[in-house]
Amino acid sequence: MKSSLASTDRATILSVGHEDGRNAVAAVSSDLTASTSPVASQAARVVAAMGSYNEHVSANAARFQTEARNAANRKDAADIMASPVQGLIGAGIAEGRAAAAANANAAAVDPGNAPLRAQTRDRFVAMDAAGQAAFAQRASLEETSALMEAGRSYFDATPDPVWQMVEDRHILQRHIARTGLQADHQRKPDMGDPVAFGPDENAALAASKEALSNLRDRSATVDAVRSAVQSIIDVVAVATDLPRADAYALLTATKAAK
Repeated sequence: MKSSLASTDRATILSVGHEDGRNAVAAVSSDLTASTSPVASQAARVVAAMGSYNEHVSANAARFQTEARNAANRKDAADIMASPVQGLIGAGIAEGRAAAAANANAAAVDPGNAPLRAQTRDRFVAMDAAGQAAFAQRASLEETSALMEAGRSYFDATPDPVWQMVEDRHILQRHIARTGLQADHQRKPDMGDPVAFGPDENAALAASKEALSNLRDRSATVDAVRSAVQSIIDVVAVATDLPRADAYALLTATKAAK
């Protein structure tokens, strides 16, 4: 059995190769350990544990025969990897819940004119995909509210990318309305229009898009945690010669959470 650890600008990577030909790679994205990451401290613990586990796997391979090596690797996985991995899982779950709540709040629908919303839905359903996409790009908050109020399943013929446009447009418009961004971004006189006044819709949209990007980043963090933990399970399964389910149990045993 061979193991190695490598660090790049993108990730820390632990590789384990079994003598029977099986190989596994665990990777923790650098995005998770960045100072701005909500799971930075937990991810850093996992990265440190990966380095220690790599050393132990290599030493055990050189020192023991197969059966004793596997037993040592299992003990080391429990002693070295379990607690940091559980910490990262917990942080990922917490961030996932927070992101889901933030997304639900951002995409919520405020009360409005029911008859007009019904008409908007009827018009949207009658459009082809191109027409729906064009509509989504220019829709007002009341129009996107009409669609979001009905929900995704109401528009089952609408392509997923088009519905994503509707959802994004709604979040952008609602963020502007809730935060008063329109009042904060007013047109300024310039050579083209020395008497310009009123709301600068483009500036308000740009500011709102930054908030939407931050929301999407939170979901990406959760996905990265999931991927990292799954890859660590793969490596531990190969290093310990255990089925994947048993490797997961070894890493998530309650007794390791200290």
